[in-house]
Amino acid sequence: MTRTPALSAAGLSLLFWAAVCSAQGTPAELYAAADYSGAVAGYAALVADQPRSASLHYNLGNSLFKDGQLGRAIAEYQRAFDLRPRDRDIRHNLGFALKRAGEDLVPPGVPPFLHYLFHLLSGRELAGLHWLACWATLILASAALLRRSAAGAIGWWGAGALAAWLFFGGWWGARAALEPSERAVVIKATAEIRSGPGDGFSVAFTAPEGRRVSVLSENGRWLEIGLDLEGAKGWVLADSVERVGEP
Repeated sequence: MTRTPALSAAGLSLLFWAAVCSAQGTPAELYAAADYSGAVAGYAALVADQPRSASLHYNLGNSLFKDGQLGRAIAEYQRAFDLRPRDRDIRHNLGFALKRAGEDLVPPGVPPFLHYLFHLLSGRELAGLHWLACWATLILASAALLRRSAAGAIGWWGAGALAAWLFFGGWWGARAALEPSERAVVIKATAEIRSGPGDGFSVAFTAPEGRRVSVLSENGRWLEIGLDLEGAKGWVLADSVERVGEP
């Protein structure tokens, strides 16, 4: 007897949302009709099935922003930016939303064109080019050893591949060194940052909704976070922030 394959949770949610859409409209139609909470639910279901779609993260961010959820909107804009950093609309909306949270996309003192160039490629693109150049260098070096000579075309191509390997590897490494290894966005109206991981510790300061933070460590339901803009760190309840993972 042939067994029917079971649907995943994401597949079931998409089927459910398809049935809802047939009666209420697509997420884009709901957004156009100013039903932003409905658009949020629709785009969230699509994002769950296609987590690497920059367009879906961007549209979900727009819906969340219109629905008054600034922190979650910034988290989605950040995911879209990480996937497609050269997109003007994504960059503009992320910068606009960050200003609402009291932060700038371009850090103070950094020329905008340098920030743009530094983020011209996504992390995955940099990693891919790094490893592609690495393998090209190794293959060409092996070919030169087999011929017992690095002269001629193989030598020139090998030198070019090595230069590309060093360039993209250095760029990738600089991004890893200068950017937080794990990021999050404050999603509460005001997050209380305490001096330790517990309600018994004093509130050191507060962080506004939408502020991007670095996740430094965790202890149960508490996260130690750092705010680069203020140069401060402390502990916050995990449900006060939304983590932004690697795309």
